[in-house]
Amino acid sequence: MERSALSVAILRQRLVSLLAAMPAAQSGDEVSVHQARVASRRLRAALPMLGANADPQALSRVDRRVRRITRALGPVRELDVALLLLAELDGRGAASAAAIGRVREAVLAERLKRRRDMLDEITPSRLDKLRKRLVHVAAPPLPQGIPHDAATEAAVRAGRRAGRLRAAIERAGGIYLADRLHRVRVAAKKLRYALEIQRELTHARSRLHLNRLKTLQDLLGRMHDLEILIDRTRAVQASLPGRNRRAMAELDALIRVLEDECREGHAAYMHARPAMLKLTDAVVAAAEHARSSVA
Repeated sequence: MERSALSVAILRQRLVSLLAAMPAAQSGDEVSVHQARVASRRLRAALPMLGANADPQALSRVDRRVRRITRALGPVRELDVALLLLAELDGRGAASAAAIGRVREAVLAERLKRRRDMLDEITPSRLDKLRKRLVHVAAPPLPQGIPHDAATEAAVRAGRRAGRLRAAIERAGGIYLADRLHRVRVAAKKLRYALEIQRELTHARSRLHLNRLKTLQDLLGRMHDLEILIDRTRAVQASLPGRNRRAMAELDALIRVLEDECREGHAAYMHARPAMLKLTDAVVAAAEHARSSVA
């Protein structure tokens, strides 16, 4: 299969994954919400493969629509994860059932609201419009002359993502700063998606970089989820009357449990940090080699 045809096939596969997950996600299934969100991110990561072969304005409209889907799914997914964490804490008796119950009640109420917002944004008609737009954008005539080298472009794009991940890691430093670590996680995720595309285009077998990035992403994702749950627990605490000291103390204990796990996660991140920097250097070097080979 030609590179251009393979690029379109990858895009369509990602679109199919998104559309397949959406009905169950819209009905409230937690797993499908996660699958739809991941599929939307992977679809956005693959859009640049169309490059010069697509109308820039049409491509930009598709990108905006997919981004809106990702953003609509995001809050629901975060609340689903918060509920899973609360169930996990309750199951192992890490905090009082009363404290967990108070936070769970608040999270469930917020999820109901966010799910309504999601359904307002992601309607069947809008999904069908996205499908038609993407099919149209992904099937323009190829330009005359030198064939489009999607594999080289994918390598160069991965190199840029690797450079951004290195910059995010260096900016995060060695101090536990949740917002900077979150940016490391986002950069790692974007690099992983770029490498997935490169791997599919070149039919490479190695998953070493992908597996390491997934491990880092999962670690930082867990820390991010814990931070979100800490914020929600504090919000519940702030809503209580000051005289309810017992409930305040129980929620304080829950926060300490969550903060302790965040610190443990940061120690694991610092242990993995040197290997991540080496990984980014390797991807950047491979991108420079691909660029020079074409030149």
